[in-house]
Amino acid sequence: MPSHADADVVVDEDIAGKVGQLFDGHYAVIILDSDFTTFAEVEGACIELFGFTPDEAAALAMKVHTTGEALAAVLPEGEARRAVRSLRTRNVRARIERL
Repeated sequence: MPSHADADVVVDEDIAGKVGQLFDGHYAVIILDSDFTTFAEVEGACIELFGFTPDEAAALAMKVHTTGEALAAVLPEGEARRAVRSLRTRNVRARIERL
């Protein structure tokens, strides 16, 4: 049975529970905008680390630039932490967030 968490959002609790189980223990790898990181650095990192195509990487870089951050990947905790460390060594600001 749907519940209303927000006036504009309807959440099906059964589906939300299944999604939660599917991603239990996973973390979002979020790339953050910065004044010192180039589009090419973000694009290259996404291609190398996450297997993005050049077009996907360019779209993500533009989303980071226009919104301030973007989801790059959903990974188990250890992989997410390694990805963030790798991004940072490539001059790309990033953080993880538990799902």
